[in-house]
Amino acid sequence: MDYPKSVLSAGLVDGRFVDEDPLAGTPGSLIPASWGNGVTRELLNVISAGGSAPTETRDDQLLASLRGNKLFLTSPQFTSDQSAATTEFVTRAGLQFSGFSSYGVSTVLTTAHIGGVASFSSASPLIATLPSINGIAHASTIHVINAGSGVVTINPSGTDGLVTCNGTSGSLKLGLGDTACLVKLTGQWRLYGGSVSDRYSSVHSGVYGNIGYQRYASGNIDQWGVGTTDVNGDVSVIFPISFPTAFSSIVAMHVGGDAAMVVMYANSASKQGCRLKVRSYSGDVSAGWGINYFAKGY
Repeated sequence: MDYPKSVLSAGLVDGRFVDEDPLAGTPGSLIPASWGNGVTRELLNVISAGGSAPTETRDDQLLASLRGNKLFLTSPQFTSDQSAATTEFVTRAGLQFSGFSSYGVSTVLTTAHIGGVASFSSASPLIATLPSINGIAHASTIHVINAGSGVVTINPSGTDGLVTCNGTSGSLKLGLGDTACLVKLTGQWRLYGGSVSDRYSSVHSGVYGNIGYQRYASGNIDQWGVGTTDVNGDVSVIFPISFPTAFSSIVAMHVGGDAAMVVMYANSASKQGCRLKVRSYSGDVSAGWGINYFAKGY
């Protein structure tokens, strides 16, 4: 669409319409029928594409079409040109949070936090209660961050479920710097990401205490524990968990008032444990001597 520059009788001045000037004796521009019809068709095409039937009695149809959801087309995923981005395209990109909220006290989160981040920061323990799942769209998400030194406990609302990524259920506890990414499913909030989810992943799982283990993403596993000698100075070590593939090595130390040597019996090692011998510096053996061990495998 353009001004009717090719129609000499239109009387354009510098390519634009002008008014008649009686004092100067200059005529005004004329609007050719072809141009008027062309402008009208341009507007009617927008109105029709927006889903409305053009009518003479309304003067808001063009605005309604521009504000509607039928006029613009959603570009293919990963399009990087300068075409208009529809809300469908933006939502599909999934790169933005709906908002970021910070709290220094225990807070009951609401639907306003859906799709956003709730950050807690306090030296004292806090409780973050998740929104009720009633009325929340399936697969809605919420992210929680602990930016303080106090533990943040995440609880569900009412009888809603709060399930971890390995299927266990219960409250979540976030230490300093921990994050939790949750998604709303049928009847529950489900932990699906964030640093706290590592605790429930098979490649990072572990048990702490004087008998325990720790898995690593590489597949390596550390295990540790304690044992006591029998009358022969032997200790039967049973690892907290079986190494999935192989046992690699063990280091053990006698716990007592004097030096003692701890050795592993040849060919006694398995994925489930091994057998150790403890002798005093003079070669004696005895029942009741304690040892601590640290084993590695994968």
